[in-house]
Amino acid sequence: MPTGRDPFVPWQYLPVTEIGARPHVVVDGAARPGTVGTLSHWPGTPTPRRLWADTSAEIVLRALRRPRLLPADVRLATVDHYDADGMIALGLLVVEGLAERHGPLMATAARAGDFDVIHSRPAALVAFALGALGPGGAAASDDQAVTADGAVDATALSARRALEVLPALADRPAAFEELWGPEAAAYDAACALLHGGVVVIEEDRARDLAVARIEEDAVGDTARGWAGSIVHRAALHSATTCLRVAQVVGRRYRLHYRYESWVRLGRRRPRPRVDLTPLAAALTEAETDGGQWRFDGAGAITPHLGRVDGGPSTLSPDRWLAEVRSAFDTLDRLPPAWDPYAAPAADAPSIAG
Repeated sequence: MPTGRDPFVPWQYLPVTEIGARPHVVVDGAARPGTVGTLSHWPGTPTPRRLWADTSAEIVLRALRRPRLLPADVRLATVDHYDADGMIALGLLVVEGLAERHGPLMATAARAGDFDVIHSRPAALVAFALGALGPGGAAASDDQAVTADGAVDATALSARRALEVLPALADRPAAFEELWGPEAAAYDAACALLHGGVVVIEEDRARDLAVARIEEDAVGDTARGWAGSIVHRAALHSATTCLRVAQVVGRRYRLHYRYESWVRLGRRRPRPRVDLTPLAAALTEAETDGGQWRFDGAGAITPHLGRVDGGPSTLSPDRWLAEVRSAFDTLDRLPPAWDPYAAPAADAPSIAG
């Protein structure tokens, strides 16, 4: 945190649609015109190695402890998208006292928001509340932030609302049930499925693969799902450290890579992603009803492998899982298809020091 010799000087947030080419720092994203420093866990961004951490919020906290690493005479910050980690990272710069009073809570909430990993109820409530304030969220404003050319800047509107709410939300997360209530209820219901044995997770650590077997009766209960998932992802991701997650619901199967394997982590290096396009082709060939499989690509943020029509497979669960495991055994011997740790471009702007 800033010391007595280095008093905190609040930063100003300006949306990317307003900041132009003025010198600024980008949090939780990639450099753009005018960027003089990045505080981001995004792949390829020139954040100084000594500041690397799992989330952008943690990177900002580290930078605030080393204020001389921040660019001199620059107090503008921006973010080009809305999510909990980005808003918390921005808030730690913009909201005076937030880092000092609530740094650990903010770091844990950013992890809950980005990775769907929950080990603290207050942190989960902060992440859920911020999610509700985002574009398309349950508490998104009907107001419109309009840019100079007449376009709607939903990110800017949501970010400004989040920055207004953050101080009180950090002080009293439980007081904002109108924001976090619906998602917390879905998460709690999903956790109850795990505790009740309706969802069973089997870990294959040799392949970094978790298999979640979900009883078909759970599919119709939308109260236990969130954002298109059959059960809230935080219930699954908090129960396993494996970053390849397969879901088996009767004969409906999906496989996804978790977000942790897309960003640049500071604490560990996960097993690299491999391109599952050959597996999609093999599964398509094996289907007897003409069903086609598709993989989103290793560079997608949270790519999925699934049937294009979303329907049931003609393959048994054992056969499908055997194909998945065999593919990983082969593909893991090949070069990675995605490397978030590759060095940034030589001309990318970095923070001084």
